[in-house]
Amino acid sequence: MLRRTDVAERFLVTVLIAGGAICLAGASVPSRAGPTSGVGENIFRAKCAVCHAVDGSGRTPNGKKLRVPDLRSDRVQNHDDDELLDVVTKGKGDMPPFGKKYSADKIQQVVAYVRSLGRGN
Repeated sequence: MLRRTDVAERFLVTVLIAGGAICLAGASVPSRAGPTSGVGENIFRAKCAVCHAVDGSGRTPNGKKLRVPDLRSDRVQNHDDDELLDVVTKGKGDMPPFGKKYSADKIQQVVAYVRSLGRGN
């Protein structure tokens, strides 16, 4: 016969194990784009890829027409994060600003995703 403390202890262990399993089940698995994917990648695909292409090459009808830079290139990748954040936030040339639509944190995640394109992930 189990004592009351044994039952309570087993219950606590079961709850902790189940809680850990739930946390692990909810953990995101990085896509092939690496740890910067997720929100930044989703925003990029929804808002940027129409001109910059999913791979960042700029090889889309809009991208060619607007002569957007290849985001994977050294020309873009050599800019520091603050410069890229500024362009995404305020816009540049024909590129619209996204600072009023997205938080600074989300824009940072987009920049991190753009960095991952330059690494060929």
